[in-house]
Amino acid sequence: MCVPPGSDRDSCPPVIVRHISKLRGMSGHSVHHARWEHLTTDELYDIVRLRNRVFALEQRVTAEDFDGRDREPDTEHWWSGTPDAPATGYLRLVRPAADEPHPDATVAPTRVIGRVATHPDHRGQGVAGRLVAAALAEHGHEAFVLHAQQYVAALYERHGFVRFGVPYDEAGITHVGMYRPAS
Repeated sequence: MCVPPGSDRDSCPPVIVRHISKLRGMSGHSVHHARWEHLTTDELYDIVRLRNRVFALEQRVTAEDFDGRDREPDTEHWWSGTPDAPATGYLRLVRPAADEPHPDATVAPTRVIGRVATHPDHRGQGVAGRLVAAALAEHGHEAFVLHAQQYVAALYERHGFVRFGVPYDEAGITHVGMYRPAS
């Protein structure tokens, strides 16, 4: 028998597990996650539209958004949505590259948060924060790193990330490295 969200997920069949990660209190927003091979074409389409809107159209990033990491076996796609807006927010979890920067004298990260995007109509509603919280709830015992746009670094600091290194330019936007130790 499958148990409700928030309970022991091991008792649910895999088809249910991919959508059981729901958070309450998000004004109808629910959080989902899946690996590439488990995304439906509609989910993928909604994620691509959101990433394109935020990174290409809004921020004018010209670097290739789909870099091949989306399809890696350990990559997880996390998104939030409502019945009327299937993808209001998104983040991607990947395994770090061998040379992934992190603070000296710290444990190397095992996860990298990236491609965080929130639809403009849903900003200020805690969408990105809830996505980060959900990913950390699933993998919080691991060390994380991310490369935040500097103006939103406080979002990640609220989740235990600390800045490291000096700010740098990526795609014309100032970024800062951030690290969260394993718990």
